[in-house]
Amino acid sequence: MANETATDMDFFHIECAEVLDISGVAEFHARCLEALGTKQSLRLNASQVDRADTAALQVLGAFIQDANTRQQVVQWEAPSEALCQSAALLGLSEILCLPIVAESSQ
Repeated sequence: MANETATDMDFFHIECAEVLDISGVAEFHARCLEALGTKQSLRLNASQVDRADTAALQVLGAFIQDANTRQQVVQWEAPSEALCQSAALLGLSEILCLPIVAESSQ
């Protein structure tokens, strides 16, 4: 009988850096392409992200859309508040499948 529960080994893991910005977007994009090539389910660990700029979020959006087209599951593993807020500010929360966070009052 097949195991119906996905295990950690069923996923290709991508660790997101503390800073997702244009300076590292080419390397991050290459890692995303490698992940898509595995045809496995994908898990993004974004718990350490302190800052994400528009370029990185655009790459993430394209990556998630490509994965969806290929019918590869993408799961977030503890997306940081900073990542969720950056996505929300740019109106990308839904595309990135991230929780929508309220703007922090300062």
